[in-house]
Parts: sequence; C-alpha cells; structure tokens
Amino acid sequence: MEKSFSSTRIPRWKVRLFWTLLISNLILGAIKVLDQPEPGLNLLPQSAGNSVLSQKEALKFSVYRVLFDFGIRVDWIGGSSQFKTVRIPRGLSPLVPYAALVTKFRELGGTILKAESNPQGDKMVLEVGINNEPLLQLTLVYDPNLVRVGGKIAIVIDDFGYSHNSLVKRFLNLDQKITFSIIPGLPKSQIIAQGAFENKREVMIHLPMEPKNGKVKDYEFMLFTHMKPKEIRERIRRAIRSIPHATALNNHMGSKATVHEPLLSILMEELKEAGLYFLDSRTNAKSLAYSWAQKMKIPSGINNTFLDAINEEPFIRQQIYLLAEIATRKGYAIGIGHPSPLTLKILQDEMPKLISRGFKFVSISEVVR
Repeated sequence: MEKSFSSTRIPRWKVRLFWTLLISNLILGAIKVLDQPEPGLNLLPQSAGNSVLSQKEALKFSVYRVLFDFGIRVDWIGGSSQFKTVRIPRGLSPLVPYAALVTKFRELGGTILKAESNPQGDKMVLEVGINNEPLLQLTLVYDPNLVRVGGKIAIVIDDFGYSHNSLVKRFLNLDQKITFSIIPGLPKSQIIAQGAFENKREVMIHLPMEPKNGKVKDYEFMLFTHMKPKEIRERIRRAIRSIPHATALNNHMGSKATVHEPLLSILMEELKEAGLYFLDSRTNAKSLAYSWAQKMKIPSGINNTFLDAINEEPFIRQQIYLLAEIATRKGYAIGIGHPSPLTLKILQDEMPKLISRGFKFVSISEVVR
C-alpha cells in the first residue's frame, strides 16, 4: 500500500542537520568574498573562474583606485563608461597620474593603444585595451581652478630625552613636519629640544602624570593627585623652564591625573600663564583634560590615535591611514607615535604618498583649537 505524504515526514534531526549545513555554507561563502584582496591590489584572475572581477572590470575599476590615490575627487571624473574626462587639480601635473595609470594598466595585462599629449602638457589622452581591442579612453585635463583638500595631519613623537643617537637625528631630518614631545629632566632633553628648534620642529613638553595602575617612581617633574597645589605649580613651572623653545604640553601617562579636576585646574592655569598650548594624549578614555583646557580658553587638541600602540608594520600603516580618513572628514587629525626605527621607516614611506593625495603635515600649533 502506498504511504501517504503525511506518513513520510522527515525526522527532526535531519531537518536540523540540513539547516545547519546550509547556514554553514552561506557563512563560508561570505567569508570567501570578504577575504578577497583589496580592490586594485591584485585584481587579475589567477585561474579561470576564481576571480571576483573580470580583466575588463579590473582595468576599469583600477582607474578610480589610481585617481583617488592622488586626491582626485569622483565629481572631477565625467563621461561615459568608455570615454572619460578627468580634471586634474592645481599643483598636480597630469603626467603624474598619467604615468601611474599606464603602470597599473600594464600590471593588469592591458595594452596601451594610444598615448598623446599636447605641447603644453596640460592635456593627455590615454587609451587602453585588451588584445588590441579598445576598452577605455581617458582624457586628462589640467584645471587650475580645482584644489585638492586632503586635510591637515599633525604627527607628535613622544618620549624624546633618553638619548641623542642616530635615530633621533633621523627624526630631526624628516622632510615633513613633526612635533617633538620631550620628557623634562632626562639626560638629553635640552639638547634635543635645541636641535628640534634649530631644525624648525615644534617642541612640546611631555609631562609625566600619575597613572591609574602600577607604581611609578617619583621625581622632580611627576604630577601626583595627592600633591598640594603649591607643589603641583612648582613642578609644572620647573618643567616649562627645563625644555627650551616649548610651545605646548601633553601628558605622559596620566590616566589617573587626567580625571582629577583639582590637579587639572592648576595645570591649565599654569599653561595659560605661560602661553602654552595643550594636547590631551587620551591615555584615559574618560579624560577631562581637554574639556578643562577648553574651559580655560587654552588652544588645545585631542590625540586621535596612537600610531604604534602595536609595534607592527601593518598596524602602524593602518593607523596613519586612519588619520588621513579623520582629516578628510574633520579637516585635521592628530596622531602620537614614539621614536622607534619601525615608526620612522613607515612615516618615511607613507607621508610622501599622503602628500601626493593632497594631505598636509603640520605642527601641532596649526591644528589646536
């Protein structure tokens, strides 16, 4: 006798197994998509059927990647999918993105079918194809009315003063502006402050302040929350006198001190009297230091991120580009690093790239409010 449909019901354990396998496959598929290389870095298929983008799509997409890297905005790119006109802003020669596009097209297996320029060099035409079949034609036109605005980035390097070695000298000789934050009272504090000033670097006082956790050694510049007001004032004034050419101050440690209002009120009074700016290093997410500086009408700023909280190359590079993202949105960003060879190397690598995209590296005084 033939069984009815209702009598052949699938066991519950099989239904659960089916849905478990289905959901697992969907998750694995999503992970595979998310794990694809960053667009524009490795878009050519390794073998048929396993690339996200076809070669044609990769070539077309790479145009935006290259142009955005030079601070060229999307609204400066017009035309159809096959014929595009790109307006190049003031301060950027069309030859620079033109050369970068040629390099990228060749990396992705494209063929350059046309490469022309007018005698003035302010208009260039570039056509790329695949197997001699035309794919895309770009016309780059210089437009002096356009200005790239990437934002200002202030890099502060903390903890100078322990030694005056070749690493310190290499930081001093960076092509771009950085601010030197120097701990008072260390063996080489004054000589580094003088060298920074002579190299046209802004100098800050990196003042030690009481942390929440762990015991710290007391010395003549450390600020503790249990101190009497007179002693706090004396230590601040001594620190200011000890660092020549200082224009600003930021806290070294201070996760406990920066939430202690009696200490902060004295600190800000002294900074105002001395005419110094203040940067809140934000060693405590609940810090009140910036709000106190603003209350006292002292030009001040907040650290947006520590560049080398993890002393690894991918992390530091990511933090520098996080600053660029913040600067694009806010107009400026502040980051704090430390005098390590790796931090220096990555700054040397990445600062010129960001400058080519329209960002400007400035001293701390140019971004405090």
